[in-house]
This record gives sequence, C-alpha cells and structure tokens, in this order.
Amino acid sequence: MAFARLLFRVLLILLIVLAVIGMMLPSSAKIERSVLINAPASAIFPHLNGMRAFHAWSPWSAIDPETDYRFEGPEQGIGSRMNWESGREKVGHGSQEIVDSVPNQRVEMQLEFGDKGSGNATFRLEPEGSATRVRWQFHTDFGWDLFGRYVGLMLDSMIGMSYEKGLNTLKARVEQRPASQTRGGDQAWQSQSATTAT
Repeated sequence: MAFARLLFRVLLILLIVLAVIGMMLPSSAKIERSVLINAPASAIFPHLNGMRAFHAWSPWSAIDPETDYRFEGPEQGIGSRMNWESGREKVGHGSQEIVDSVPNQRVEMQLEFGDKGSGNATFRLEPEGSATRVRWQFHTDFGWDLFGRYVGLMLDSMIGMSYEKGLNTLKARVEQRPASQTRGGDQAWQSQSATTAT
C-alpha cells in the first residue's frame, strides 16, 4: 500500500507539472513554406482557388488511394469545398473550404479535422520580377487544450515536409504549361519554422 500511495503521489505531481507547463506554452502555432515559381500569378492562382484543382497537386492525395473524396460548391472561389474520409490515421477525415479569395493575390481555407481540431490555411502570391513567390501558411489556435499546445511544438516537423512536397509538385505542374505562359528557371525554397503567439 505504501508503494501504491507513493506512486500515486508521483503521478499526481507529474500531471500537475505537465499541466502547469502546458498553460505556459503558446496557445497558437503557425508554419510557413514558400517556393518561387517561374510564372505570373495569373497562371498559378487557378491551381489554388478550387478544391478539385488543389487536390490535383496536394501532398496528401496519394497517401491512401482508398480515401473517399467528395467535392461541393463552385469549381473555383469562395464556397469550393472538399470532404474526405480515410481509414488511415495519417489522412483521417475532415473538410477544407475556401472562405476568402482575392484574384491572383490570396486564397484562404478553413480546415476541420474532426476531434483533432481545426485551422486556417492561406496561400499568398507575391510577384518577384517575372516570377511569383507562393507562400503556404497554416495557423491554428489551441485555446486551453493543453495537449494541443504540446502538439504545437512539433507542428512544423509534422507537416512542414508535406508542404514542401506539395509546393514542389505545384511548381512542376505550373512550369510545364506552354512556354508562352511560363519561363524556365531554378526552384528557390524558403522555409519558416513554427512561430507561436499566446
């Protein structure tokens, strides 16, 4: 009994310590990846502004061929929506919908991951000479979800590589368009580690 009481006290103290640390961790997290695409924003924007178009180069599309994807709303613009359901934990289930769209400048999406939370993804297009830098950002708020705050510390390593892979695929698709619409060139990556705000 003495050992059991000691073990209980140790576990209780550990839980209290973890809870206190969790309350001190940032309540939100943000990641960003970008790529320079040798094409004008007008040639890139349609690949971002519709969920079917996004799905064509999404880094998660090929993970589970058995995933059930359903598309709703307009083909392009606000209200374009994708729902997915997969038996694989890495894909899971959820939805993604365009909630804001500024032609050739920005596309914002709301993501829902069921009991795993939600977040916002934003694509920003910034001219750089004859090319365009595409920034893919993800932001999520954890509120008082202490476990989520711990997950936030690993968010960049969890999805950063997928963002890079997706942007690489997008770049290849766009730059394979007719020469009259794009110009050749080398890829330039920029990454930004997870940033947090309380």
